[in-house]
Amino acid sequence: MSEPSSKSDAIGHRTVTEASIMTFGGLTGDYAQMHFDRDFGPATGMGGTIAHGLLSGAWSLGALAQYAPERLAVGDPGGFVAGYRVKFSRMVYIGDLFSLRWFEGAEACVDGLEDHDRIDTNFEIVNQRGEVATSGAVSVCPGDERGIGQSLPKTPVALEIDDWSAEDHRGPLYAEDLVAHGPRGRSLGRTVTEADLVAYTNFTGELNPAYLNQEFARAGRFGARVAPPMWTFCVGFGDYLRDLLSVSMPSSGFAGHLGDSWRYLAPSYIGDTLYTHHRPVSHKPSASRPEMSVVEFALQIVNQRGDIVQDGRVAMMITARGDDRA
Repeated sequence: MSEPSSKSDAIGHRTVTEASIMTFGGLTGDYAQMHFDRDFGPATGMGGTIAHGLLSGAWSLGALAQYAPERLAVGDPGGFVAGYRVKFSRMVYIGDLFSLRWFEGAEACVDGLEDHDRIDTNFEIVNQRGEVATSGAVSVCPGDERGIGQSLPKTPVALEIDDWSAEDHRGPLYAEDLVAHGPRGRSLGRTVTEADLVAYTNFTGELNPAYLNQEFARAGRFGARVAPPMWTFCVGFGDYLRDLLSVSMPSSGFAGHLGDSWRYLAPSYIGDTLYTHHRPVSHKPSASRPEMSVVEFALQIVNQRGDIVQDGRVAMMITARGDDRA
């Protein structure tokens, strides 16, 4: 990421509460123990109840939509959020305060958007101590002079998934084991509802008429209201995470969430049913923690017609056996 020439003033102040963690878990399906069990954090040395990493990610777009709407093409009938990248640098606890600073980006936030006309925005979320807890970037494709908008990113090759069951892998799985034997497959599916769009956008503040205003959306790029891409990815992450946490991992079973990225490939409408395809794809030793490795997982969100509507990557810090270390 290039150094910014200037940053915005802090915007979008939000305090993390127990209620916000409960609400975000219900909206996305991420019920990991560290977010809901008050004893889990202290017992594992984390100091307290940890907020979802993607809670800060979702709030970053909410803050931009409210205070810098042009950065998300809010009100642009041909515009859409094309890609997003986020990195989690610090744990976030109940009581922490978020504020967001943004600055103009110099490049697409993810691969595959280089040929598009874009608005690229870098951001960082700062806590009450002035520490950067979350940072990332978002790329938006604005509409053209006809109001129709640009083409969507090219659809990738479908992710290969295998039959897999946690029952077949009872022993602890280290980072080195996950690429060959870790969870992969297809989720049970979730149908997009009116309640999903209204609840998520009101909670995060990402109040884009493309998601909420039927008359605006009918005349826009997709012809009807669509689900927020950030919500779609968060649901896919929750689907994948439930499978990951169903396997036995060493020590406490803690898997640290380092960051994510995704591309928007097709709209999801109210009434569509979305399935998450996921699998581990790589691992490498951590440079900062020799006992851990970074494992990358691939996600694709697929609708009932087999269209890939989003693809993404998730990076997790997981205990390593250390067989491949010097």
